[in-house]
Amino acid sequence: MADNPLTPAESTDLRQIVYNKIRDAIIMGIIKPGDKLSETELAQTLAVSRTPIREAIRQLAQTGIVKLIPRKGAFVTLPTEKDVNDLYEVRIALESIAVRNICKNPPKEKLLRFREYFLSVDENTDSNEFLEQDTAFHYFLRMSCDNRFLNQFLMETFDLIQLYRHYSIMGVNLKESAMEHVRIIDAILAGNEEEATRSLAKHLEGARGDLLSFLKGNVSNLNKPV
Repeated sequence: MADNPLTPAESTDLRQIVYNKIRDAIIMGIIKPGDKLSETELAQTLAVSRTPIREAIRQLAQTGIVKLIPRKGAFVTLPTEKDVNDLYEVRIALESIAVRNICKNPPKEKLLRFREYFLSVDENTDSNEFLEQDTAFHYFLRMSCDNRFLNQFLMETFDLIQLYRHYSIMGVNLKESAMEHVRIIDAILAGNEEEATRSLAKHLEGARGDLLSFLKGNVSNLNKPV
């Protein structure tokens, strides 16, 4: 289990550090959709003044992660169905380019370690552990594509999706999802660009469907500030 990001901030670039910590807390489900972000409480928790907290909240609002409501405050929100469809459309296109690049020179050792993990997934696998490995795998694909501009665009898209992946994975067949990862890895190791991108697209379309299903069942409750 990853460490709780809500620990005192230590950096000269305080605004970015605070932003990252709050964002990570939302990704991990420590701060949940519908929760109000209290500047005072966050400043105390992170041992900083309210100024970097306020700036981080504004930055989160610009990405759509947080909604600012006049005279009520800032609340963690959920994306709309259109947001999800648009984000995954971009992600599938960009990550497919990354996978094509990786197929030209696959980093075999690391891919085989991921393959070993995904093959070990069964009905007893912890969903949080699986989510960490899923995140690490897609992060690895992004970082291995040897295209810094593509990596930057993917990072922005991926961060937004990951904010809600913690919730959408609930009820997902982890073994089935794990085997989708294995098929992607096998195609990359074989240098088969067409099969790798086809398997990736199928996997991400399934993830998009999981998130949309979650939203349909929860958006009315979780997006309503109290």
